[in-house]
Amino acid sequence: MAPTLNKSTHIRYFLRCLKTHLPTAYSTNDSQRMTLAFFILCALDLLGVLETNTTEADRVAYVEWIYRCQHPEGGFRGFTGADIGGERMEENQHCDPANIAATYFALASLAILGDDLGRVKRMECLRWLKRLQLTDGTFGEALGIQGEAHSGRDMRFCYCAAAIRWILNGGEEEEDDIDMDGLARFIEASQTYEGGFANGPFHEAHGTPFVASAAG
Repeated sequence: MAPTLNKSTHIRYFLRCLKTHLPTAYSTNDSQRMTLAFFILCALDLLGVLETNTTEADRVAYVEWIYRCQHPEGGFRGFTGADIGGERMEENQHCDPANIAATYFALASLAILGDDLGRVKRMECLRWLKRLQLTDGTFGEALGIQGEAHSGRDMRFCYCAAAIRWILNGGEEEEDDIDMDGLARFIEASQTYEGGFANGPFHEAHGTPFVASAAG
């Protein structure tokens, strides 16, 4: 007998993750709630039950939660716990950063939920994204204490950046655009001798061909 997808079990699992407490194993990933939210919503959408197994009020609440994670200077936080609100000042703003992966997941989740992105701080986000780009064409994860991009040089961040740019401006070049030629050079330099793509130049190829080709 050919294997079949146990759809009902998957649906119950993802609905549990969406509507109740996450399993204990996920408790250390509280700061990654936007990432988890995206995969849960995406799974239910792919299974064809997002609208039938959630109410309109549920989906409105999910949209509002995502916008609560929007950063005032562009981009999205990974969860609301990073928002320091009225206590935010120049000395501590690095403790309340937007995150490139969370920003992609937030925008994609809003699209899945049917939001028109009308409340997204579009220009602020694009300017923030440009500041994240490093000299080799790749991207950092967030801005650090001095406003510098840190972490990064990861093909997955390149994909996130390209996707954010496309979602917010349809791929059109603008004054505050990222360096697409630099990004393309980094991707090309990450292709390996056996035909795959690595996370960066001179690394081994593994599961990044999709993100490399999609980012390019």
